Formats: sequence, C-alpha cells, structure tokens
Amino acid sequence: MKWNSENREEFFAYIEKLTDEDKYTECMTALESIPMEERDYQVWYQLARAYQNFAIIGNDDKGTPSFIGDKFLLKSIDILNSVRDEGKDKAEWNMRMAYAYQYLTHEEEKAIPYALRWAELDPEDKDALEVVKECKEEIEKRECRANAGTEKVIDQETAEIDEDWGVYLCNAFAYDLPAVIRVNLALRDFEHTANYPKRLHLQILYKNADDSGFPTREEGEYVYSIEDAVEEIVEQHGDMLAGVVKCDERVRIFAYTKNELGYYDAISKMMSEKFPEYAYTLAVVEEPDWELYFQALYPDRYEYQSIMNMRLIENIKSDGDSMVPRVLEHCLLFKTEENGEAFLAKVMEDGFIKLSSENQSDNEDIDKEYPYVLVIGGEDAFENIDEIVWYLMDLAEEFDGEYSGWGCHIVK
Repeated sequence: MKWNSENREEFFAYIEKLTDEDKYTECMTALESIPMEERDYQVWYQLARAYQNFAIIGNDDKGTPSFIGDKFLLKSIDILNSVRDEGKDKAEWNMRMAYAYQYLTHEEEKAIPYALRWAELDPEDKDALEVVKECKEEIEKRECRANAGTEKVIDQETAEIDEDWGVYLCNAFAYDLPAVIRVNLALRDFEHTANYPKRLHLQILYKNADDSGFPTREEGEYVYSIEDAVEEIVEQHGDMLAGVVKCDERVRIFAYTKNELGYYDAISKMMSEKFPEYAYTLAVVEEPDWELYFQALYPDRYEYQSIMNMRLIENIKSDGDSMVPRVLEHCLLFKTEENGEAFLAKVMEDGFIKLSSENQSDNEDIDKEYPYVLVIGGEDAFENIDEIVWYLMDLAEEFDGEYSGWGCHIVK
C-alpha cells in the first residue's frame, strides 16, 4: 500500500498488519516511501520501530545477524533523536531508545536511563523494569570478564610499533558490499600480540551515505576528524590502531589494546563534546589471536598487490609522468626454464612480448626455488593494472611460478 495524506489511518493499519506478520522489511519499504516533507512524529516513530524489529527479531522471526542489525539499531537511534523534543515525555519513545541501546553490543548502560523513564511514564508496563534488570546483569557479567582479562595482561611498556598503512577496495566481511579498508600492514609481523589481547571496535553511523554505503565527500572529510580523535585516544593509552573499514553506511574503527580501562569514558566524552550528532557503538572484547586483523583487515594476495600497484603509480605520478598508456614490464619467477617458456607461449597469445630471460641456477645469491627469471611486456593503461597483474599472478601459479612485480619507463 502506498501512502497518501488521505489514507493515513488505513496506511498505519497496514503497517500494523505487516508487523504482526513479522514482515519488517516491507514495513520499512512502505514507511521509507513517504516523502520527507510529510513525515511527522508518528511516521518517524513507526520507522524506528520497524528498524528495531528487523534488527532484533528479523523477518519471519528468523533473526538478523548483528553486523546487519547494528546498523538498523543505530539508524533507529538517529531517527528517535530527531524527534526527541516531541517524544522524550512519551513512554513509547523512551521504550524504543531503551531497546535500541539494550540490543547494541556493550551499550546497556545507555539503555537504563531510558528504561527507568519508560517505567515512570507507564508504571503498569513491567517490561521497562525487566529491561533495567537484564541490562544490569549483562553489565555485571561484562565487568567480571573484563576484570579477569585485565589481571592476565602483562604489565609492560608499549612496544615499538611500525606503521605501514595501505588502502584497498573490497567486499568486506560478510556484507558482500563494497568497502574501503585502511590497515596498518606492519602489524602482520608484530611480535607482542599476546600483550594486546583486547579488540576495540567503534562503529559510527553516517548521516549522509550514498547509494554504495560510503559517506558523501563533505561528510567523508568530517569523519576523518573522528578517526583522528580516536587514534589520539588509542595512542594516549599506549595501544595501537589496526584498521578502519568504511562500508554499509558506517565507519568501523579497530584497535588492539592491553585492556579496556578508560576507553568507554574517553570515547564517550570525545563523541558527546565534539561529534554529538553521530550515533555510535563501542565494544572492547577478548581477541588474543587478533583473528579479525588477520582474517578480515589484512588484505589477501590480490588486495595486497593492489596496494603495491597503487603505491607504484603514485611514485610514477610524483616523477612528473604524463600517465599515457605504454609498455608495462612484468617480472616473473619460475622453478624451471621449461615452465617459464610454457608460460611465455601462453601469454604471447594474449599480446605480451618477451623482453628478457635468465636462468640463475648457478647464482648462489638468488632464491634457488625460482631460479628462472622472465620479463615480459604488454602495452596498456595504468587504470587496468590490477586486472593485468591478477591475471599474470594466477597464470604463473599454473606453471609453478610466481609474480614478482612490474615497472615502466617514465614518460613526460
């Protein structure tokens, strides 16, 4: 059913029917179709309710994964804050704020004041005090886990941390949505991970995301200042920023810490004083093996090569290159000369040419596993470099070889 100003009562009855049937995405679609100028408190409230039902219950009562649900809980908070003046003295509004924070990871403290206000405004609704009870129990459990974990942390000065930041585009985590990841590559070889067993995860909902889930250019610049503020707090604690993921209308900031002491207060103060308009969640969890860093933040071999490609292109630009298409030279290594020549025959079918080759089996200074060095060339534009390199990487593997890198002559 489509909304119009004359079918208001019928439309909201339709929304109730969809809610009773656990069809929350249909509720969301119907409510989001209402023109912005026609959205009043009731429309915004119903949209926040639909977001929360989808996040907490899920369509057909099947649940929603937290990495998806968290976004809609944050969106519901953003909506409810937009009608705070009209809703703050209503039990229903406080109920929705309480539920949003209760079901967001590690945000139970924020739920309690809203649940108490809900109980005050509607004393007969016993669910309000039940929310307070559940939140306090969860807070107590988390504090016990945090205290136990903190006692195990080795008391040492902050280790020297190298920095080697890379940026790449991918489909992040389980989203299958475009993401931009900025990661400190140097942490891959960090030897003291066991002394930083806690993973800090701050996620912030964009105010103005585009259709791809990324911030607008203007907001993107503003979000950088949030990242800088978080990095400053992490450094003050003697801990390390691991990476930043921008995806699905949110920025996620990850750090590894010795413990969580002081972080909740410091980040809450920073967000409330400098960025009060942004809805966010903060969690610090046990992760001594740095699983998220190695399995999600750190690039795979294709993404890593893209980072290297980007760096080389930036160096070429900095030399004053005209960036016109030209012959790009690719170096590959093979276990045997026969494998290298078989690879060459294949790529020559694709238009590549042989520039040089050398069998270094007798050279004691080179890697004996891949002694045959082959250099090929192909004319192409720089914007195609990732696809070209990925193709050569895969093909080289088929012939017991590996891709070593590329270069070109400067053209001004």
